[in-house]
Amino acid sequence: MEIPADLKFIAPYVQRGRELDGREPIVAYYAIYYAVQLAIGRGANSPESKAYVSKLLDTLEEWKRNMEGNNEALTNDLVGYAHVENFALKVFLNADNEDRSGKASKKTAKTFLAASVFLELLKTFGEIDPEVEGKIKYAKWKAADIMKALREGRTPTPGAPGEENDEQNDQQNDHVIPMDDAGHPQDMPVDPPSSISEFPSPPVNTAAQQPITPSPPDESKSASIPPPPPPAAPSSPPVSSAFVPSAPAPAPAPASAAARAPAPPPAATTSTPAAAVIDPNVIATAQKHAKWAISALNYDDIATARTQLLAALNDIGFNQANNYGH
Repeated sequence: MEIPADLKFIAPYVQRGRELDGREPIVAYYAIYYAVQLAIGRGANSPESKAYVSKLLDTLEEWKRNMEGNNEALTNDLVGYAHVENFALKVFLNADNEDRSGKASKKTAKTFLAASVFLELLKTFGEIDPEVEGKIKYAKWKAADIMKALREGRTPTPGAPGEENDEQNDQQNDHVIPMDDAGHPQDMPVDPPSSISEFPSPPVNTAAQQPITPSPPDESKSASIPPPPPPAAPSSPPVSSAFVPSAPAPAPAPASAAARAPAPPPAATTSTPAAAVIDPNVIATAQKHAKWAISALNYDDIATARTQLLAALNDIGFNQANNYGH
């Protein structure tokens, strides 16, 4: 059944839902679910629109029945949010890594657009945090930038505007760099040109205001997922003088040993109070990094998992500088 003209704005979400049916049923369900929310929120008033929305509702009910026994993500907001977010971030990172490697193509632009759609599905669960909003804007802008470069016959510029890109950079935290950069798109254009703008930004508050007929995630749990503050990029501790061998002169050696003698008490003092007075917002950020690490392991992405776990430890005060609290 073709989408009515007055509901064309839900086309990207319906398209992604149909594409993922059978491969990623949970994400497919939320794509159609969000499309229904938008349609009802903006007013599906024509007979054709009402019939189309009714058809989508039937699809949701059918999919939900088919997922009996595997539908915790449909009844628990926390599980549903995590599932959709993990999938969306995976798509985003695939596009971003390809772009930053200098291999951006039309396919990369399409992947960025798909990532923006999947990230927008998180609005199903309520207001999204600024970090997610930043990734949506960055993905749309990046898709437009790549397409413009290809039309002009030039190689797309990797990364964000003004950002130095080192193709030889093999640091293990490369997987996280795009996420941090994408969270700060203030200096770049947000809206892609009309040639690839078929993915509209839906109204933010629609999801929270409109009731949906199919069995949505439990309303008893729809107390939204409190978005933690954007995670700070894990800081790489500077190489401190403690790691530099002292001069071979015999006299300084005892002095160095004497200077390090009182070190154990401060080490214990540093880690213990830190754990006792950690700000709740910092805890939330660490939890988010840990959640991303688990998500990466689900996709066998060991490098990202390691980076996110180290970031979580760094958030709560344990890093290489203090030997991770030992």
